[in-house]
Amino acid sequence: MQSRRRKSIVIFIFCVTTVFAQSNEVTVRVDGLSCPFCAYGLEKKLNDIKGVENINIDIEEGLIILKIVEGKIISEEELREKIRDAGFTPKEIVFTNKDKKTREKE
Repeated sequence: MQSRRRKSIVIFIFCVTTVFAQSNEVTVRVDGLSCPFCAYGLEKKLNDIKGVENINIDIEEGLIILKIVEGKIISEEELREKIRDAGFTPKEIVFTNKDKKTREKE
């Protein structure tokens, strides 16, 4: 009984911590962006994520806008990890499906 319960809890936690971006755009607010060199380092890290088609970084607003290849799935945790690895603090993440005009706010 306890084994089954633990298994259910582990599955639940995995599902909750992995947010899927079945969308074609992800917007991330980031703290610490101050220069083009910073943006370049961040862009290099984000390009390692499979499924990222295009990256736009707005230094003044502290925003990253990622275009996602249709049908690809990106986890929020992987995205946060890559941003931290580049030396920045990820804040708000918004997954947007432009086709359906829906938004998921994280």
